Amino acid sequence: MQIGIVEGKDFSQKAIDSLKKIGTVTIFDKNDINIFIEDKDILFIRLNYNIDAKLLKNAKVLKFICSPTTGLNHIDLKTCNDNNIKIISLKNQKEFLQTIRATPEHTFGLILSLLRNYKRAFLDSNNNTWDRDIYKGYELYGKRIGIIGFGRVGSILAKYFNTFDAQTFFYDIKLEINTNFAQRVSSIKELISKSDIVVLSASYSDEYNRFFDKKYVDLLKDKYFINTARGELVDEEYLLTKIEESYFKGIAIDVFQNEAKKNNNIEKFLSLASKTNNLIITSHIAGATYESMWKTEEFIVDLLKEEL
Repeated sequence: MQIGIVEGKDFSQKAIDSLKKIGTVTIFDKNDINIFIEDKDILFIRLNYNIDAKLLKNAKVLKFICSPTTGLNHIDLKTCNDNNIKIISLKNQKEFLQTIRATPEHTFGLILSLLRNYKRAFLDSNNNTWDRDIYKGYELYGKRIGIIGFGRVGSILAKYFNTFDAQTFFYDIKLEINTNFAQRVSSIKELISKSDIVVLSASYSDEYNRFFDKKYVDLLKDKYFINTARGELVDEEYLLTKIEESYFKGIAIDVFQNEAKKNNNIEKFLSLASKTNNLIITSHIAGATYESMWKTEEFIVDLLKEEL
């Protein structure tokens, strides 16, 4: 079998060695992905490429797409289904995902960075003002935090916040969730009204495209907002207008709509980030630690073996 790894940088060597027992492994050299996938039976991807219908036309014999991610909005699922291409991912792998802590840790770090003004408080030769008063921030202790989407990331965050003696609320469409670390509220509007800090950690599906729109963004005045879920969940255009108005206490964003495409708002956000100290942008690195990526790649290989 021909196995292609589209994004091979720092890919788990253990996973590669395991794949070599299945077939011939080739790592994409970034020349022409259309040619690269022509003879591949199995394709391993991350997030830098949009696997759409146009690209998949070149996949003559493709049987499996392996993506060590929970979200799948970078893959044209309909085209895959129509062509009998099976998707192997981390979606619904709840027990295993409890061991993957990169995203909740990054989210937690973004919150502390906003509260403590780390973006401008880290000093170097170009930023050398030694004056603690201008960098003063706020404590997490006693803050009210609202989590939208209480899955793996949200539930782990609630434990972190509990340790720091913050008060945590959550909203989730699943009514069967029980936790000792956060209080359920009945609506997103109620959650925002009760919170100083609002964290978006919901899963993405087409029915929730840009659900976090004007009616919710307008409630965030003088609050902190963090999105490490998916950019497609938010009305980015409206969010941009409110950032320009200095509407929020602080914003941290790790995910954007159409990240792997040219028609996105990343440059607009970066432009605003260069002008304001309370907007932090990271390049979808929440899940990108060596430990988490290696473990997920090795786990996906094991799932693939079960399918073969």
